Amino acid sequence: MRRYLAFALVLLAAGTAQAAEKRLDRTFTVSPGGSLMVEADGASVHVSGSDANQVVVHMLTRGSEQNLADTELDAVQKGSDVTVTMRKSKRGWFAFGNWSSEQDIQVTVPRNFVVNVHTSGGSVDLQNTVGVASLKSSGGDLSAKNVTGAVELKTSGGSIHAESIRGDVDANTSGGDVRLAGVDGKIRGRSSGGSLRFTLVGANRGISATTSGGDIELKLPQGTTGNLEATTSGGQVESDLPVTSTGRVEDSRLVGTLNGGGEPIYAEWWR
Repeated sequence: MRRYLAFALVLLAAGTAQAAEKRLDRTFTVSPGGSLMVEADGASVHVSGSDANQVVVHMLTRGSEQNLADTELDAVQKGSDVTVTMRKSKRGWFAFGNWSSEQDIQVTVPRNFVVNVHTSGGSVDLQNTVGVASLKSSGGDLSAKNVTGAVELKTSGGSIHAESIRGDVDANTSGGDVRLAGVDGKIRGRSSGGSLRFTLVGANRGISATTSGGDIELKLPQGTTGNLEATTSGGQVESDLPVTSTGRVEDSRLVGTLNGGGEPIYAEWWR
């Protein structure tokens, strides 16, 4: 009984200590065509484009006084480039385990801006920008919407969702699903444990889809041209579009051309 009461008191004390917070709010005047770099230890990051020639940064972290003292918030400008950081001064599993559940970074950039985001554990959301974008997380979900430019999306454990992308998309997750809708560009998607759903608009510029843990579904315009190779080690390959076979036709493998051939369309599911 004594142990139980002591443990309960520790939990209450820890809960009370989570009320403190630290904020950083900054606004920078920049020119379109600059870049944003975000480096965060565990925070969720939200970036959106606007018609203003400003980078507006809002950063928030909540936790104990000790955790806040160990957390560095910073945003600096160099020309039209802005770097935003949220870092823990203490490293290791013990330090990360003591983090509060709320760390958030919100940034508004000019619509024409290059965006690079890396967070060690939170989700990343990007929308309404024109320019190359790279979104990376060590374990969170990734989302990109209404982006013109090549987009790289890489997470070690979350899902990936991209919609209305005019540019090449490279999406890679070690554990979640990948949904790419309305992509006008080359598509490359990989998952070590989830399903893949791709919807192409415009011409086929090359498609590669590989997964070891879920279904693959490719939705292509009726007139899509391409050289198709689709293989599965544990199911069936089906196509609603007419395929001219150029190899042996099997339930688990389909090789042929769509509308006379063209850029490669590769899909593979393996165990």
